[in-house]
Amino acid sequence: MGKVYEASSLLAYAKERVSTYKKLNEELGDLMKIWKMYCTDEAVQLTAKNKQKNEDFFDRGLMGESLQHSWESIVMETFQEGEYKDYITYKGRSNPPIFSQKATQHLDRYLTDSAEILQVVHNDDNYYAINITNILECIDYENSIPNKFGGFEQIAFIENELKKSHIFRTKSTKHRFGDFPIISQEIYVSDDVRDYILQSDLTGFTFYEVWSSQEAEASVEELNPFVRESLDEDVEAHLQAYYGPIIRRVEAESAEVTEAGFYEMAPTESVPFYTVATHGYSTLRLPTPPGLDSAYVELVMHADQDPFEDKRYSWIPQVMHQVGSFAVNHMNWIGQWMVFPNQELDRYVDTYERTLTGEKVKLPLQVQPYSPESGFCGVMVVPPLPQCQEAFMMPYLENGKETHGEWPVYFHTLLPLYEEEMEYYFQHGQEALLEKMMENGIEHLFNLHRPNTFKEKRKGFFGRFNK
Repeated sequence: MGKVYEASSLLAYAKERVSTYKKLNEELGDLMKIWKMYCTDEAVQLTAKNKQKNEDFFDRGLMGESLQHSWESIVMETFQEGEYKDYITYKGRSNPPIFSQKATQHLDRYLTDSAEILQVVHNDDNYYAINITNILECIDYENSIPNKFGGFEQIAFIENELKKSHIFRTKSTKHRFGDFPIISQEIYVSDDVRDYILQSDLTGFTFYEVWSSQEAEASVEELNPFVRESLDEDVEAHLQAYYGPIIRRVEAESAEVTEAGFYEMAPTESVPFYTVATHGYSTLRLPTPPGLDSAYVELVMHADQDPFEDKRYSWIPQVMHQVGSFAVNHMNWIGQWMVFPNQELDRYVDTYERTLTGEKVKLPLQVQPYSPESGFCGVMVVPPLPQCQEAFMMPYLENGKETHGEWPVYFHTLLPLYEEEMEYYFQHGQEALLEKMMENGIEHLFNLHRPNTFKEKRKGFFGRFNK
């Protein structure tokens, strides 16, 4: 990527694409559209109370097969606090959706031939896991753009296969991973379902348009170009709204499109950390797994001291540069719960592939600490602090307004890990690691003096002993 893009040309390119979309939108009439349905971020997340008995069902079940004749009601408990909506989730996952009794009654006519309504109980209230059994072989492979994850960067559908299907998941049979079908975790709905929900008083539902039957409609690639730049004032307003006042801006070392600078926000009563965010990586659209819109990314880290003033914390922006530059230079996706150890590049690439597949193996990590004092040897991509949840996604704006069809910028938070924590992650999985690490609360994890989860007592950051 040797070409240098000036900011003015990047902005002009983005505006040109948006203008093209608007012009097409005016010309298009009433179209058949398909929408991805997902839950709002502020909704409460549930998990099975009897994890040993029921967790495996949610992890591996609901793959489109009928379950209603063998189903026994599952008791749920809170996994992450949030608002009680008519649409909530199991651990934030898109499948299976969990509906209130009100939602199942409202949507019964759409669910009857497409899904099974399976009772779960939470706080003595009835909720329902929705097992989508309407699995369609409806992908138009010729007009879809595949990605390296077995899904599609841009998905197109065979219109005749969608008739009378208002809620469904897809079956992909053409991919590079073997002779087996891939069932999408994403849930797709028709205009009828979306319009009905938006006109009702049901809460917790969000929709993203993924396809239109009109061939002249701008494609995902046109709407979300490979090179796109957000305005500085939009980024600064977003960061200050959720993290705190900006006290420093560090420019990128060069004008290369693969370089990024930094913003630093001061601690506040709500966010008691110095917060550092990259600015520039989201100029490039990264590849994404099927159905996801998280192609434009920036990175965030927290520290209890100023990493640009205190040399003991100077590794923090270096880590952010390491993770971000690896992604943009190798065109690799950055997603939630992925782990990036501090390794040599050849091992880094192998570890990245293991992270994507989720295969549980014992890896010779051969990592190095970021600094002699810290002991941290890698980072995990995690959601924002609870008080910063809305910072996770920044809408793409033009003249201060959201542009329909443009993907947002995702601000991924990086959590430092010790070597033993990463080893446990690769051997036992992300959920097992989080269960152990969360025992002392979320904010405790962002304390850079915290002890190693798998050592009863270790010499902490800067020589402190932690119990």
